[in-house]
Amino acid sequence: MMLRRFALLCFLLFGCGLWAAAADPKVIYDQSTDALYNLDFNTAQQGYETLTREYPDNPDYWNALASSLLLRIMYEQEKLSLESFSGSSLGTTESRDAVNAKEEKRLRETVDIAIAKSDAILKKNPRDIRALYAKGISNATLASFEASVKRSYVAAGGKAKAARDLHRQVLKMDSSFDDARMSVGMFNYVVGVIPWSIRLLLSPFGFRGEGKEIGMEQLETAAVKGKSVGTDARMMLIVVYNRERRYEQALKFATELHSRYPRNFIFELAQASIYGKMKRWDDALRTYQEVLAKVEAKKNGYERLAAYRVQHSLGTTNIERHQFESAIDNFDHVVKFKDSPPDAKASAHLWMGKIHDSAGRRAQALQQYDAILALNCNSEFKSQAQQFKKRPFK
Repeated sequence: MMLRRFALLCFLLFGCGLWAAAADPKVIYDQSTDALYNLDFNTAQQGYETLTREYPDNPDYWNALASSLLLRIMYEQEKLSLESFSGSSLGTTESRDAVNAKEEKRLRETVDIAIAKSDAILKKNPRDIRALYAKGISNATLASFEASVKRSYVAAGGKAKAARDLHRQVLKMDSSFDDARMSVGMFNYVVGVIPWSIRLLLSPFGFRGEGKEIGMEQLETAAVKGKSVGTDARMMLIVVYNRERRYEQALKFATELHSRYPRNFIFELAQASIYGKMKRWDDALRTYQEVLAKVEAKKNGYERLAAYRVQHSLGTTNIERHQFESAIDNFDHVVKFKDSPPDAKASAHLWMGKIHDSAGRRAQALQQYDAILALNCNSEFKSQAQQFKKRPFK
């Protein structure tokens, strides 16, 4: 169970004529990375593919392409959210584990190429610091894939350790190579939050860290001083600060990143979620309403976000505000949206049933519970519906 926490290690390690016109590889790389952080996966992938064709021996470009493939898979699985990394297990009720076999094959092949390119450089010069760093990134990407996509936590732990070891070697060679502190810091943090009994069992396999506080300091250094991982380290720190209940700091980074990447609605949803954890329900409501307005206006790429998800969050926020009739309106939208999956509809029906029961409207509550039983949804929702049909929710 606790091995699942290794999923945290892997939260977003990196996060066409246009590319032909830009001869400078740095320009192509920066434009592609900006597109990736704005969730424009096609543009990012095209740019990185151009770089791998033009500079096929550079492992950095293969790693960047692998990162774009990984994030796209996680996005399609609905695992790119703060809530996915907030609990003891990875993902939410909306998350999916299915992955297209061709997409998985391409990702693994791309990482293999990146490692092969690094190894070719290291064969000529075992102390090539950039190649060592790149090989560490390759292993970190595999760790992220194994944990986040496949839920293969033992395999993920092994790859995470390999990344940590390579990047510690980088830091021994050059203590100012602050980008390498990100994976080392995240490893130290994750190992540091695992109970001592589990750490004792893992210790013979090399899963020993320097403590979670040191890990957080290393992440913070990477965020401030890293030359290429500043955004990635900030994204990791949003997760870490959230788990440590340092909500003000998490909110600060989420706000900064959304300002820099305004098409990335995940950062704005993270802001709303953090407001909720701070019990600043009015701010959470306002933020969700702003998100919904952009979805409906098809503004800044927000049309890619399903409106039912925002309406459901508005509903639960209104419950916390004791605005129960407004919550019913939000949940009613969820069940009426054509693209709402069965589990989302079931959850909305369940909330409406409980609200009606609490208000003494038993007939309306029973209608909601019956609607759940008619859906092809998770059995847990059906079980609760049956329970509340027998005995009203209080």
